[in-house]
Amino acid sequence: MQAVRDRSFPETHVKQIIQALYALPPEKVTEVWDFVAFLQDRYAEVEPVDAADSWSDQDLHDLRQASLAYAESALWAEEKDDAQAG
Repeated sequence: MQAVRDRSFPETHVKQIIQALYALPPEKVTEVWDFVAFLQDRYAEVEPVDAADSWSDQDLHDLRQASLAYAESALWAEEKDDAQAG
């Protein structure tokens, strides 16, 4: 298993990408995912995952980033559902 090195993207770019994905039909989102996976396989810098039992500062940082990204996407989906219902 490999982890992708953390790269800092401007937060506005990430939000714009997420918003654009919500505007696409599901089959197009699948195409986007396929393209992203292709780019990741071809260009991403990867490092082996440390299998140690302890959490490094980088592990905790990565967990926080992933948790925030998940919470943001879940909140965005909830707001979208509320807007459609109302």
